[in-house]
Amino acid sequence: MSVEWMYLGFAIVAFLYAGVGHGGGSGYLAVMALCSYYAYLARPDALVLNLVVSGAAFLQFYRGGYFKLRDFLWLAGFSVPMAFLGGLMPIDDDLYKKILGVMLLSASVLTVFRPAEPKMVKQIPVSAAAGIGAIIGFVSGLTGIGGGVWLSPIMLLAGWARQKETAALSSAFIFVNSLSGLLGWIKTDKPWDENLPFMIVVVLVSGVLGAWLGAARYRSSAMKWLLALVLGIAAVKLLLV
Repeated sequence: MSVEWMYLGFAIVAFLYAGVGHGGGSGYLAVMALCSYYAYLARPDALVLNLVVSGAAFLQFYRGGYFKLRDFLWLAGFSVPMAFLGGLMPIDDDLYKKILGVMLLSASVLTVFRPAEPKMVKQIPVSAAAGIGAIIGFVSGLTGIGGGVWLSPIMLLAGWARQKETAALSSAFIFVNSLSGLLGWIKTDKPWDENLPFMIVVVLVSGVLGAWLGAARYRSSAMKWLLALVLGIAAVKLLLV
C-alpha cells in the first residue's frame, strides 16, 4: 500500500477516534503495519499523532463541562512516570512487532465491546487508579498506543464515569501519557520521521472535525466493525509475518 493510502487511513482513524476522546494510536499503528511502514518510526509517530488528536478532542469535551479533574490526577499521577519509562526503554523491532500485535488484537476486541453507560456513577478508588494508570501508562510509552482504548471500557464497565465524562478523561489521559512517552523516546536520540509534519496536518484537520461533530454519534455499527477488522488484520500480520 502507498503512503497516500496510509495518510487516508490516518485521516479516517483521527476522525473516528476523536469523537470518543481517543488519540487514535492503535489505529495509526494498525495502518502503518498494513502499509509495511518503518517499524522503528511507528512508536514516535503514533505518540506525536496521539498528542495532536487527543488534545483537540479534550478541548471539545472540556468545553462541554465533562472533565473530572480528581479522577484524572490520580490516574495520570501514576501513568505519566511509567509512560516515560516505557518510552525510554529500547526494544528490538521484531519484539516490538509481536508486542504491538497483541496490543492491537486486544484493541480490536475492545473496539467492538462498548459497555453501556452506567446508571449510577461511583468514585474510582485510589488503589484502582494507581494500578490501572501505571500499567496503561507503561504500555502507552512502550508501544505508542495512548491507552484510551483500554481505559474507556474499564471506566464504563466499573461505573466510574459516563460516556462523555469517559471521553474527556481519556483524551486528557492519552495526551499526558503520549507526551511523557515521547519525552522518554527523545532521550534515546533516535531520528525523526521526515513525513511526520504532513501526518500531523492530516490528523489535526480530521481530528478537529471529528471532535467537533461528535463522531461517536454518527459512527454506525458497520464502521465500528470495520475499524475492529482493520486492527485485527494488522495484529495478525504483525504476529505471523
